[in-house]
Amino acid sequence: MLRSAAASLLLLTCLLQDSVGETEDLSSSFIQLDIAGVLKSLKDLVNHQAAAIAELKKENAALKKEVDNLKNESAVQASELSSVKRELEDVKNESAGKQKVAFSAGLGLPAGQRGPFNVDTTLIYKQVLTNVGGAYNPYTGIFTAPVRGVYYIRFTSGIYGNKSNNIGLNLYKNEQHLMHLGELGADGATKHISSGVTLELVAGDVVYTRLPANYVVWDNSALRTSFSGFLIFPM
Repeated sequence: MLRSAAASLLLLTCLLQDSVGETEDLSSSFIQLDIAGVLKSLKDLVNHQAAAIAELKKENAALKKEVDNLKNESAVQASELSSVKRELEDVKNESAGKQKVAFSAGLGLPAGQRGPFNVDTTLIYKQVLTNVGGAYNPYTGIFTAPVRGVYYIRFTSGIYGNKSNNIGLNLYKNEQHLMHLGELGADGATKHISSGVTLELVAGDVVYTRLPANYVVWDNSALRTSFSGFLIFPM
């Protein structure tokens, strides 16, 4: 019995030792497998990143090409816009060159004396003889330059049978007093005054006459007091 037990114990010990050896071998194999797997994963990651970088480089090249194309298109559009601006300017200049401006109007009826007033008063020439281009307003007495250019402006006035006041007119450009035209009129004699001037005007400039305070003018159907002008040439 003792011999049998001892033999069994010896056999069990051998089996345990063999089992321990096999376990150590398995652990070593597992460690080697894990390292290989990690290295493979790292290699796969590096390859993936390299592919992604290559793709980004391609996209960047495509974007750069698109930006270059947009720059070229912008340059072409800028050139086209400049050309259109030049064409518009040519059309504008051509239109200005064809602009026709001329007007002539008088105080007209009812016949009689205008003034004297205690303040300077804009004269309104209601009887229009000519208004080519429609630049003169018969409701305000104001001429408005439609285009930039050199204009000739003329104004005249008459007096008849007055023994109290002088005859006179003032010419204005915008709010600027340009000229005074006057004559002694208190002697009762029939008189006329007249003057003209060339003016460089830009579109929107206004020209008109004012009767100075305490002055008088006279008119009838013969248009002794008148206001005229025309465009000499555009600029």
